[in-house]
Amino acid sequence: MSWRLVGSNNHELGRSPSVFRALGACCTAVERLRERIGEAVPIVAMSTAAAGAPSGVGAWTWQLALDDQCVAVAVRTFRRQRECRHSLQLFLSAVAEAQVATGVTHTRRLRGLRLPGAGDTPGLALRGGGLR
Repeated sequence: MSWRLVGSNNHELGRSPSVFRALGACCTAVERLRERIGEAVPIVAMSTAAAGAPSGVGAWTWQLALDDQCVAVAVRTFRRQRECRHSLQLFLSAVAEAQVATGVTHTRRLRGLRLPGAGDTPGLALRGGGLR
């Protein structure tokens, strides 16, 4: 299972960089991020090997680190650095206001996507616009 932060329009703003084996571990990771968001170190970087991008074209992405450990990642890549930074700011702003969903929401597996050690794993939604 993993968590994701969604805005009031239901668009994903960011997500967990890893899959957790238990709901308790996932909830602990969410609380740690919320409590220490002010200490998180943002990393904005360009990747030249973006999926679906023409050869030689880079794509921007972001991630957050706490204690040298990645704790959140961008949902997608961006063509422009300013768009990537804007996405990061939206995520940081929403974390402070987000409410943890009262339960586990099951998401359908994307065709062909296999996460290491994951079967039909449920995802914990962290929602900025109210409880889900």
